[in-house]
Amino acid sequence: MDADEPAWPLIDDYFEAFVEGRRPETQRRYLRVRLRLLDFLDVDDMSAWLTPDEVTVLAAEREFDRDGALWRLMGLEGLIRVLPGFVDGDRLPAGATESRMQVSVTRRLLLRFRHDRQMTREIFTHQQAALGAVDRARTDLERRLAGRPPMDWQGLTARFRQQPGPQW
Repeated sequence: MDADEPAWPLIDDYFEAFVEGRRPETQRRYLRVRLRLLDFLDVDDMSAWLTPDEVTVLAAEREFDRDGALWRLMGLEGLIRVLPGFVDGDRLPAGATESRMQVSVTRRLLLRFRHDRQMTREIFTHQQAALGAVDRARTDLERRLAGRPPMDWQGLTARFRQQPGPQW
C-alpha cells in the first residue's frame, strides 16, 4: 500500500492529528507504524482474536477487497478485538524506539475510542481487555529490552490476571 493512498478514515484521521507539529523523523516513524497497522489489519491472520466463522467471512471479504475488510464486516468492535495482536511480540519491529512507539500508539488509539458514539457495553469490555493486553505487551517489551525474560502471565493466579475494575 502506498503511503499516500487513502486507507481507513478512522486511522488516517488519528495519525494525521498525531503527527501534526512533530519533527520529520518522528513523523516518519509514525508513518511506518501506520503502514504496519494497516498491513496487520488488512492481511494478517486474525484467528487468535476472532471466532472461526468470523475468520472465514473475513477471508472471503478480503478476496474481494482486502483494504478495510475487517472494518466493513465488524466495525469498531472488530478493530478493538484484534488490536492486541498488533503489539504481540512477534509483530513488534526490532528497534526499541519503534517498538515502544507501536505499543504507545496502539494504547492511545484504544483510549481514543472511549467517547465514540458506537461504544457499547460489549465493546467497552473488549476495549478493557485490549488495554490490558497492550499493557502486558509494554511490560514484556521493557523486560526484553532490559535483558530479562518476559513475564509468565499464564502462571499468575487468577486474582492477578483480573482486569482492574468493579469486580475487585
